[in-house]
Order: sequence, then structure tokens, then C-alpha cells
Amino acid sequence: MAIFIASTKSISRSSGQSAVASASYRAGVELEDKRYGKTHDYSKKHGVMSADIILPSALADAKATVDRGDLWNKAEAAEKRKDARVAREWLVNLPYELSEQDRKELAHQFAQTLADRYGTIADCAIHQPTQKEIDRGADPRNFHAHILFTTRTAELDDNFEIVLKDKATIELSDNKRRSLGLERVSEEIKEVRKIWEQTANDKLAEHDHKLVDSRSYAAQGKNIEPQIKMGSVATKLERDKYEDELKKAAQAEKQGEVYEIDETPATIRGEINAMIAERNELVRNAAIAENQRINDPADQVILEGKATPTPFDPPKPKSKPNRDTQDALQDESAPKESHSSRSASQSMLERLRAKRDAQNALQDESAPQEHRSSISASQSTLERLRAKHDAAQEAKKSTTIASESRQSTPEPDPPSPSPRFRM
Repeated sequence: MAIFIASTKSISRSSGQSAVASASYRAGVELEDKRYGKTHDYSKKHGVMSADIILPSALADAKATVDRGDLWNKAEAAEKRKDARVAREWLVNLPYELSEQDRKELAHQFAQTLADRYGTIADCAIHQPTQKEIDRGADPRNFHAHILFTTRTAELDDNFEIVLKDKATIELSDNKRRSLGLERVSEEIKEVRKIWEQTANDKLAEHDHKLVDSRSYAAQGKNIEPQIKMGSVATKLERDKYEDELKKAAQAEKQGEVYEIDETPATIRGEINAMIAERNELVRNAAIAENQRINDPADQVILEGKATPTPFDPPKPKSKPNRDTQDALQDESAPKESHSSRSASQSMLERLRAKRDAQNALQDESAPQEHRSSISASQSTLERLRAKHDAAQEAKKSTTIASESRQSTPEPDPPSPSPRFRM
């Protein structure tokens, strides 16, 4: 079943990013960056299925063209601020159920819709997971499109050349958008997500595939908890560990030994997502069991062709039952909770508590070399608080001793100021 992913982010100079470098990486080509005087060469990058420039319909109808290198160097030249946003990226998941051509048409249709909506130019690169990534644990169904848009509208000048003019409406501040009678940017992004949902569903419906939904699980009424974003650093750490485990297993096999691959996550984020996956699986299995419990009596009615007692309608005795019989009937009418389901519920509760503690330790994720497997996040947090408290008490004690010493000993003359030098 296809999943819904449609996220956006800005390519900004304040983050040390370049529109030319971003386009070079996503398209897997070599581009010259005139602003920074360097060449970005990603021509050896694997996994790029296609990369195409998509113009607004008005420019395309006028037979205008632009080279990828010229386009993104113009985007850089149009911005003067050192913290300017030089491009906007939309990342969308392409349904693996579709063919390669259908996925390409879907991505291009979405890019064309946004290019016409904002008057900007799109650079659509479609990626697939490489075999190396798959060997390191990547999902082979992860087809996706990186679509870079200029932040400024594109027009033709008197020389029939494409120039970038004013900022697109999606790039304006909320105050500026309000003055133009537009909603907040956050609402605009929701609208674009709905555009992708509709575009993707139209293509999926053509081939009778299940549709995607842009709403959250809660809004859909599903008891599913979404996993947290791993990020590039945590993803690399997880894949590095998995690759190392595969090497150990291969080496053990050569020596005639058996090596059990350690599948435990290497990062806190990985642990949290693993617990969330287990929790969602428990909820799913519980729902299946409940449906089965309700459907079994109905199936029996259909097979036997007669009404039979349901779990919610206990059989009525012909004679007045005694107290023992009443107790037995109440036990039969109550939903039976097996020992395994109680254990699963208790296990789920323990994992959710562990998840809460692990989330408090996410701030330590930037130190991947630190070994935290033997100490829980809650214990680590408690130890840091105690150490902070002890340090504060020690500092307070030192201040008191120094104050008492100053009262008993005359202060020396202050030293003469040393000259300062400018480097």
C-alpha cells in the first residue's frame, strides 16, 4: 500500500546551503557555482532515474528554455541577503505500485501544478534506492522525487531570456501575506499537501490501487502512533551498524561458525521507532483478534442457517438459575481477557514508559560515540541533575570561603592593565 509523504524545506544561505550545490546533488550532474567560484560534481551519484526542468505553462508555451546551471546561478544572483532563501524543495514519495513511467508522470504533474500556481521554475529529480543502500537496510520500495523550486517568479525579458523577479507568494512572511488577503504559510503548505494527495490518488485510481490520505492518523481515526524522523546522522549510524553485522556474519560463515546478527537499534531514535512499531503491531493484532471474536458467531450463523448466541447475548436458562449459575453466566457474557493479552498490555505500557524516558534523552543524540546502552535515559538524566546540584553546592561553598578570607586578609593592589592588541 502506498504511503503519504509530502514535506517541504527551504534551501537557505543561513544554513550554509547553495542552490547550485543542491541542484547538482539531486540531479547527479556537474554544475559550476559562479557565486562561490567552485564546481560541484555529483555525476557519479547513483540512484538518479531522471532529472528535468519544468517551466510554468506560460513560459513553456512561449518555447522558452533554460539550462540547469544557468537557472540556479540566476537564483543565487537574484538574492542579496547573506541569509536568503535561494530555493524551496518538496520531497514526495512515489507509489511503488506504479510503473516507472507512471511515477515520472505523477511527479512531473505535481511539479507543473506548483510551477503554474506560483509562477516559479521546478527542477524535478526522481530517485530510487541503490543496491548498496538496500544492502545496508534501505527499503527497496523507496521511490521518491526531490523537486527544487525557485523562490522567485520567472518571466521573459525583452531579449527573450528568463529572469527571476519577485518572491513567490509562498515565500512571503505571514504579515505580508495577510496584507494581500492570503492565509498563513502553514495553511498554504496544507493546501499543497492536499494537491499532492489528489494528484497521487488520481493516478492510483487509474490502476485500482489503494489511495493515500494526507490527514494524520488521529484525524483518520486510526489508533496508530507515527514514528519520529530519524535524520541523516541517525540513519547513517543505523545502516553502518547493520553493515558491520552483515560483515561479521559473513566472516563467521567462512570460519564455519554461526553468528547471530544483532538487530537492536544503534541510536535512541532507532530505539523509539522500534518501540513505536511494536506498539502499533500490538494494537493491530488486538484489533484483528477483536474482529475475529465478533465475526466467529456471525460466521456460525451463516453456516448453520440459524440464530446462535452471541458474545453479547448470553443464553437464557429455562429455569431460574441459582447463584452459582448466575456467576457462571456473568463470566461467559464478559469478554475473556487471556493471560497473553494482559501480558501484552503490560509490556506495551512498559515500552511506552521507556519511550518517554528515551525522548528526554534525545538531546544527547549529537554524541553518537557515547555508550549509553547500559544506562537508561532516566538514570542518566538523574545523574546529571545530581552532578549539577553538587557542583552548585561546591561553588557556593567556595564563594563562602573566599568571602571569609577577604574579610580577614587585606586586598592587594589591583594589577596594572595590560595593553590590548588588535589582530
